[in-house]
Amino acid sequence: MKYLLSLVSILLMFVSCNNDEPSKPTGPADRTVIVYMAAENNLSTPFAEIDTTEMIAGSKKLTDSQNYIVFVDKAEKARPTIWKFEKGQRKLLKEFQEDFYSSDPAKMKEILESIAKDYPAKNYGLVLWGHATGWIIENDTVEYTTKGGDVRRAYGRDTGNNSSRADNVGKWLNIPSLAKMLKSLSFRFDYIFCDCCNMANAETAYELRNVTDYLIASPAEIPAEGAPYDQITAPLFASGISAYKDIINLYADQTGSCLPLSVIKLSEMDQLANATKVILQTLEPTAEKELDLTGLMYYDGVRVKNLCSLYDMNDFLLQNAAADDYNQWKQAFDKAIVYKRFASSWITNGHINFSYFQANEQKYGGMSMYIPRTFYDRYDYSRNYNSTYHQMQWYWTIGWNNYGW
Repeated sequence: MKYLLSLVSILLMFVSCNNDEPSKPTGPADRTVIVYMAAENNLSTPFAEIDTTEMIAGSKKLTDSQNYIVFVDKAEKARPTIWKFEKGQRKLLKEFQEDFYSSDPAKMKEILESIAKDYPAKNYGLVLWGHATGWIIENDTVEYTTKGGDVRRAYGRDTGNNSSRADNVGKWLNIPSLAKMLKSLSFRFDYIFCDCCNMANAETAYELRNVTDYLIASPAEIPAEGAPYDQITAPLFASGISAYKDIINLYADQTGSCLPLSVIKLSEMDQLANATKVILQTLEPTAEKELDLTGLMYYDGVRVKNLCSLYDMNDFLLQNAAADDYNQWKQAFDKAIVYKRFASSWITNGHINFSYFQANEQKYGGMSMYIPRTFYDRYDYSRNYNSTYHQMQWYWTIGWNNYGW
């Protein structure tokens, strides 16, 4: 229903555009929200149009002290642009003269800094829109192909040359490089809302713990049409956990409660890492003593050879740890996951076989965690999972290296 209605609204979008100059800030706004729309891929049409149309509608609710700034990099021979959405209209701020990889961390920094300079605010929020598959790739903006190679993990696939191809070829921004870039900014985001797949994982949350206060994301795949921006615009500009809960609830409700989502308090990730290190010591998960992963909720994989990964963190320790150890660890976990919405199933592009697990709210934690296995080394799809995992700070902090991984 949302898809059909949005297609109609796209036809009306041009009516809401005008050539008037966007309003100029007279001082720091209460909040500037930046949407970074990495859509130079198969999400370009119609999904980028659907969500920008919803953002325009949502901007009717904003005040003069709220800046809604949207960077858009689409396919189909479109140049990257920056827009301001206000009062139900979109106003062009900049059209770049040449295409570039939006997954380039240096270019992303340049764009974010320029927006913050032109539209300064007391508080900032960031929306990451596009493709994502978890926690890591090997190099910055690295090109890969699934044909005969391994699938790496990152945010913001950009196909280059304005292509909308859907065969997973492109360049990505890896999570450690994203964190490094965000840390180097002259300002700080209060939250990052990831309208992209698989970003609620311990590895990403730990990597981002020093660059923002809250991570709002799903451990699973999200629907291609993304969040209902006409509904969530107001809470994107509000402050505090209650606003972040509203974002999650409106998003989950729009899917018919078929999307797991979480709010992660990143200042608690150090304590959660310490608690996880302690509980791993009771399990000693070596290659010769691999842990039981049968029946666990998981959020990535392929429907061959039971090749599952990104296991639900709570379910993993609930099943494998002693009750007293688990209860102690759970106290730290609950401080980090301050809100979550459960879903027993969700839309998947062949990555999940729901017959492999029975989901329930006791098992569901709302955040995934990678569990090294020798099994992954046997297949092209996952052959570098264990080795590239060493690049994540989480790997070293919780002590996977102590067990031969």
